[in-house]
Amino acid sequence: MNQNTAPVITILVSALATFLVRALPYYVTFLDRLPRFLSRSLRLLPIAALGPLIFPGVILDYGDKWYASLAGILCAACIAYRKNGMIIPILSSIVVTYLLLL
Repeated sequence: MNQNTAPVITILVSALATFLVRALPYYVTFLDRLPRFLSRSLRLLPIAALGPLIFPGVILDYGDKWYASLAGILCAACIAYRKNGMIIPILSSIVVTYLLLL
């Protein structure tokens, strides 16, 4: 195996594993026979698993100005709760965090 192909193979295998974990719950048929709450919970599990992976990095990334990232998260959460969208909360979180880091 060439040294140049090893990283590419690693990236492709990681992408496939990520895709399978996220897509599999939508194609499994036994989830439809479970109670509604349990079925919905199992379908949202791959998305919910991203929170513990991403959240510590968001808080710890700014060092002394940790409050900037926390304010950005709270801003995004409040706007997402009211608007039920993704674009506006993400953009507002970026703006709030940027302004606090100035």
